[in-house]
Amino acid sequence: MTMIKMASLAAVLALASAGPVRAADAPDPAKVARRLLKAHGAVAVAHKAKYGGGIADMWLGYDAAGVPVTGVASRQTKTYAEALAMIAVTPADGVYKVVAAEIPTVGSFHGKSQDYAKDALKDITGRVFEGPKEARGLVDAVSGATKYYKAIYVSYALMASKVIEELKAKPDWPREPIAAE
Repeated sequence: MTMIKMASLAAVLALASAGPVRAADAPDPAKVARRLLKAHGAVAVAHKAKYGGGIADMWLGYDAAGVPVTGVASRQTKTYAEALAMIAVTPADGVYKVVAAEIPTVGSFHGKSQDYAKDALKDITGRVFEGPKEARGLVDAVSGATKYYKAIYVSYALMASKVIEELKAKPDWPREPIAAE
């Protein structure tokens, strides 16, 4: 066996024995969700993994009185790159406001793709909806956009509508305190 083959084999064996490798830029959705929940007043969290209907995970954040104060959803979205998309929605005065729309790895997008994605996220953040039906209407605003740009709006419209549904339903999911990090 040549030295190069032996070195390659050693590298492969070292990687295999190290266990699963996580990409350095791949965010942990649970950490992002807890950060968003805490930023908007949550002290306890309820989580539903493998939520379904196109949503990977759903988190609901509660204040000290047990009132839902924020909902966060995540899903993988194929836009300019395959990416984790996350949204945070808060209820207030009978409406629901998108307080955060994030693609944690948007910085790894190239050229104009990064600019377009950031512009879409900025446009989505701050939107106010009366209910899930209005949130699904977010997609109507981008009829002439590229398919990648539309993918961002479709993902966030879906996530916003589902978060609003859960905030309204107030499901009885098991809760736990949000630990200080």
